[in-house]
Amino acid sequence: MKDYTLGSVVRASVWGMLLGGAVGFGLGLLIAPEEGKKMRRRMAYQLEHLANQLGTLLDQVAHPEDGSEARRTGDMLVADAREKAQQIRDDIDALLGEVRGSSSSKPSSEAE
Repeated sequence: MKDYTLGSVVRASVWGMLLGGAVGFGLGLLIAPEEGKKMRRRMAYQLEHLANQLGTLLDQVAHPEDGSEARRTGDMLVADAREKAQQIRDDIDALLGEVRGSSSSKPSSEAE
C-alpha cells in the first residue's frame, strides 16, 4: 500500500476541484436554455477569462519573488531587521572584547 503525503493529497484535491469545476461549468453552459450563438459567445468569454486567471496564478506560482507589494515590503523589513541585529551583535562583541581586555590587564597591573 502506498503512503500519501499531505502535500500530494492536497495537490490532487485542488486539481480535482479545478478540473471538476471546469467540466461542470462547461456542461452547464452547454445545457443552459440559450440560443447557440449567444451561448458560444458567452462560453468563449468565460473560457478566456478563466485562462487569464489561470495564467496569472501560474505566473505567481512560477515566480514567487515577483509577489505583491506587501510581500516585497515585508521582505525589505525583515532584511533591515536582520542587518540591524547583526550590527547590534557586532557592537556587543566589540564591547565584550574591550571588557575582557580591560579585565585581563587589571590583574597584571595589580601584580606589579
